[in-house]
Amino acid sequence: MPLSKKETSILIEVVFSIVLGFIFLPLFYENQNDNLISINNLIGKITPVIIFSVLYFSIAYAVLELIFKTKTTVDERDDMINSKSYKLGYLLYELSLFVFIGMLLTNSILQNTGGIIFLIISLLLFVSIVKSIYQLYLYRTS
Repeated sequence: MPLSKKETSILIEVVFSIVLGFIFLPLFYENQNDNLISINNLIGKITPVIIFSVLYFSIAYAVLELIFKTKTTVDERDDMINSKSYKLGYLLYELSLFVFIGMLLTNSILQNTGGIIFLIISLLLFVSIVKSIYQLYLYRTS
C-alpha cells in the first residue's frame, strides 16, 4: 500500500528526528562540561543544527511537492488523528518533565549546564519521535 502525502510528510519528520539524534545529539553529549550558557558556545553548537534543519526540510518538502502534486484535504479523520497524537505527545512531555526533575535532583553529574541541555534535547527528541510514529501508525490503520 503506497504512502499518501500526509504519511510521507510524517515520515520526513521521523527521519529528521532520527538523523538529528544520531548526528547532532553526540555533539551536545561530548560537550557536557562546556559552559553552554555562554552565548558564543551556544551559538557555535546551535548554528549547524539550524542550517541542517532548514536545508533538510526545504529539500524534503520541495521533493514531496514535486512527487505529490495533489492538494491535501483536511477532514474529521485528520483532526482526530492529530488530536490523539498530540495528546500522547503532551502526556509524554509531562512524563519527561518528571523524569527531568528527578534526574536533576538525584544525579550530580547532570547539575552542570551541559548535562541539563543534553537531557532536555534527548527527552524532546524522544517525545517527537514517539508522537510522529504514533501519528503515522494512526494514518496507516485508520
